[in-house]
Amino acid sequence: MKPASTLLPMLIFAAATHFLVDAVAGMLNPLWPRLDAHYRLAGWESAALFFLWGTSNSISQFWFGFYGDRFHARWLLAAGPLAAIFCLGSIGLTNSPLVLAMLLCVAGLGVAAYHPEAAALAGSCAPENRSRAMSIFIMGGFLGQATGPILSGCLVDALGLRGMTWSILAGLLVAALLVPLGRITLVQPLPQQRPAVSLRDAISGRATKLLLVLVIGSLRIVPAGGLPVLISYLLETRGASTADTGFVQSAFMLGIGLGGLTCATLLRREHERLILWFCPLAVAPVLFAIPWTSGGLLTASVCLTGLLLGISLPVLISYGQQILPDSQRIASSITMGVSWGVGGGIVCVILAACRYAGRYEPAFLVFALASALSSLLCIWLPVLASSNRGASNLEPSTAPTS
Repeated sequence: MKPASTLLPMLIFAAATHFLVDAVAGMLNPLWPRLDAHYRLAGWESAALFFLWGTSNSISQFWFGFYGDRFHARWLLAAGPLAAIFCLGSIGLTNSPLVLAMLLCVAGLGVAAYHPEAAALAGSCAPENRSRAMSIFIMGGFLGQATGPILSGCLVDALGLRGMTWSILAGLLVAALLVPLGRITLVQPLPQQRPAVSLRDAISGRATKLLLVLVIGSLRIVPAGGLPVLISYLLETRGASTADTGFVQSAFMLGIGLGGLTCATLLRREHERLILWFCPLAVAPVLFAIPWTSGGLLTASVCLTGLLLGISLPVLISYGQQILPDSQRIASSITMGVSWGVGGGIVCVILAACRYAGRYEPAFLVFALASALSSLLCIWLPVLASSNRGASNLEPSTAPTS
């Protein structure tokens, strides 16, 4: 096992690069209505582009995880963020929807390439406290997503979509600051790394459990991934500026980041199952009420929503890693990638329907129902016999209690 003097910089590097990657990805959130106007997109076209963006940065994580479990793929920790920085920073330099689609696809693949490798690195830095390590990693990402919308909203309000090119300079500057930590991380063998096994052997006897985790995660992602997009359209109907929309979206992402911090500092091992089902159930009525609020109450509501979702997300990711101890990247790609892709696909349908109807309030009712259903399904989650040691022995559970 690596000494703490080595593991701590590696965990900091994983969280810091996660901040950078998700800040870049989060810059897109307040821009969807602007993209519709700039590229003159019909309702189905904007939904299709959102689907392309969502699938490229999520479902493709599975294949990057599969690759990373078999080959030395630490280079993806650098290549992925750089691809996202350059492509998303260039979206205002063209008027072609086809070029926009290509930029979103390549940027999404860059985001996807980064996540399985970084999540495996973060979780392996503290195998005895995997949920806590994942909370720190997740917190870095969502704090990045809280920063991205404010940055892009201010840039676009001041300079138009072409102003997004300045984000390339900002992204490269942050990346340069992380180079010293990167040098430490990229040359170190991954802590607690196990020999690669075939995908069939890795999921043998665990497919049903993984499918249940995927369904629960996907339902949880419907509000987590859909709220920032739908709130941008809702606020557009109220005449809000891009910066104001970005501020509200940032409050949501800040809430998720604070939820990750809460999970990392206050969550006890014996409370993990309680967190898995209670938080998404508690957030359902808040989600339902969001479209009927405004001003400070709206900001507080979306922040509270993010907080409750943010507490439970790292636990679910850790849970998936413990089910597949021999394929950490594949496990992470399922809970962080495939679930986001499936949930994002559902959000695309919701977005297309709302744009067709010209009303966005009903989407939040769907978000509330999805969150409540994800809580209900936790009844059938198996109890991990050794939840913080990556054990794969599982015992059946009959109720969602800690």
